This record gives sequence, structure tokens and C-alpha cells, in this order.
Amino acid sequence: MPLWMEALDGNSSDKTSFHQTIARVEQFQRQIDVETPFKWIADSALYSKDKLLKRNDYTWLTRVPETITAAKRLVQTPDAEVAWTEQPNGYRLAGFDADYGGVKQRWLLVYSEQAYRREKATLDKTLAQQDETLGKALWHVGNQTFGCEADAHKALQPIRKKYPLFAIDSTVEPIEKHTRRGRPSADAKPVISGYRVVSEYRRDEPALQRRLNAKGRFILATNLLDQQAYPDEALLADYKDQQHAERGFRFLKDPWFMVDSIFLKSPRRIEALMMVMTLCLLVYNLAQYRLRETLKAHNETLPNQLKKPVQNPTMRWIFQLMEGISIVRLIVDKSQGIVKEVITNLSKLRQKIIRFFGSTACRIYGLIPEKPTEVLRT
Repeated sequence: MPLWMEALDGNSSDKTSFHQTIARVEQFQRQIDVETPFKWIADSALYSKDKLLKRNDYTWLTRVPETITAAKRLVQTPDAEVAWTEQPNGYRLAGFDADYGGVKQRWLLVYSEQAYRREKATLDKTLAQQDETLGKALWHVGNQTFGCEADAHKALQPIRKKYPLFAIDSTVEPIEKHTRRGRPSADAKPVISGYRVVSEYRRDEPALQRRLNAKGRFILATNLLDQQAYPDEALLADYKDQQHAERGFRFLKDPWFMVDSIFLKSPRRIEALMMVMTLCLLVYNLAQYRLRETLKAHNETLPNQLKKPVQNPTMRWIFQLMEGISIVRLIVDKSQGIVKEVITNLSKLRQKIIRFFGSTACRIYGLIPEKPTEVLRT
């Protein structure tokens, strides 16, 4: 359920804005008397020595950026050196104690079989492309003439840096020529006119293995140290639950919402529109949650897009099922201005859906509520 909306400049940095937002939300909590502390779950932009770890006065769970030397070393650790705990759906977990930034915390090394296969396929494709481009780059360098050996070696440095997963074996050979035209005499000695690079390359298996060790892995960190109260499995589950919030807010960018048809120049009006959209998302999610709970409580189902009975329909699909309902106004007494409204196109399925939303919804549509719908009172 969205409880907070904040409009940020497109050039703002998550590493700064995350912490500013947390401070604002905590103030908002005090205003609405929310005593239960929040657990802040975010991507690696939240994890910083100068902000998150320096403050460390709220509960957090975040991904550790692999730019940190200790994190980079950990994700590249060979499998044989990691005490993995097998988990369902191809996951493996290994917990570690850490004190990065002077703060005691738990690090959880996570391995995902699905992510490994996906990332390995991408790496294989990249290596195949680099095999071809590296060969061409070395061919071009090999056809250049350099004034000294140092220049020849220097020409290879950017290539070695660009292709870290390949080992390049190279030698610098002098180019000898006779300075005079015509056939040289028997005792004439050639002079060095320049230098060229002769190279061979192959895949660097140790470097490639270290890269493969890191595939499908990432590190989670939290300042909740009690593993009994907050087990490793819960860390992973909470972190993965981010996608539910992201999926919800993705609704705001959906073309079906038709926001692109509205042009607003003023930042204040843009923020106002975002507030309305977030409020709509709140109502949308509340309706979806309560509908699903009612279906489960009474063992009822509704047809999905494939006509299969389900207990977890999306509100978007429910909206589509409800399209076509109209209000017909009948003039009963024109002199007295008496008008009767009649709801049309109320099929049995639509009536069933309306009853699931309670007595108020039934009254709006002119239906008689049934007992199961009392769970959803508006």
C-alpha cells in the first residue's frame, strides 16, 4: 500500500535522496502516530559509509555495492570455500559477520541458479563478440610501425584494459631495412627502421573463473544482528518483496493510465498530479487486496483473462470486466421533475463482483447484498 509519494528532480542522486526521503518519512510517521518502526529496504544506493553507516539509527536491509573491495572479493570466492545453505527455487545462502564502516552488521551472500544461467549466457555472448573484435584490434596494431619498443608496448595497454578476460602474449620485433635502393651488397647491413608488435591471444581462464564465480551472486546487508529473530531466509524474502512495490508504482507509468495526454508545465502541478495518481494507486491496491481476501475467505473465484477460475484477479482485469455498465435516466413525471435511474448491462458476473465489495457498492448499483459480501464494507 503506497503511504508516501515524493517527486524528485531527474538529476537527483539516489545516494543522497534516499536518506533525505527516510528523514521526511520518519517525520511523517510521527505526525500520523505510527509507533511501529519501519524497516528500510533498498538497493545498493542506500549503502554508504558517510550516510547510512554514519547514522545507523534505523533498521535497514540493502544490497552491498560490489565496488567495495571486501564485497568484490566475497562474491568471487570459489564455491568450495563457501558454506552454502540450500534453499528452494535454486537459491543458496551463506551468512557472514561484517564491520564495514565501523558498524556491526550481517552480510548474506546469495546465489541464484536462474540468475547465474542468465548472466552466464550474456557473458558467453560477450566473449564471442570480443573474440572477433580483439583479433581485429591486434591485427591493426600489428600492421603499425612504431618508433621505439616503448611505443609498441604502450599501444597494447588500452587493448589489455578493454579485454580483461583475455591473455595477450606479444613480442616487439624490429623492422630492418636497407637504406640504399637496389640490390644490397654482400657486406651491407640493414638498419632498424621501426618496430612492430606480433601478438597472440587466448581466454584468461583464471580471470574468467573469477568472473563466473561472481555470476548469479549478490550480497545483502542488515543491521539486525539477531539471526534467530531475523533468519537469512527472511532477509532474502524481504529484499525480493521490493518488486511488489515497484510493480505497483509501475502502474503510474502505464500507457493505460493515459498520463501522457496531460501536459503540465508547473512543477507544483506535476506534484499535484502525482499525488492524485498515488491516491488512485492506494485505492486500487486496497480494493484488490480486499477482493482477493474475500474470495479466499469464502472459497469463491472469478474468471481471469483465460476464462480460468482464480482467487487473485487484478483490479485492472476487474475494471475491464465492468466496462459497458450504463446509467439510464427515465423521466417518470416531467412536470414534477421526477427522474428514475436504472443501471443497465448488469450481467450475473458483474453482479457477483459488485456483491463482493459490500453493501454500499450494492446500494449504488441497486442490488441486494448477500452475506458473503459483508466482509467488504465501504
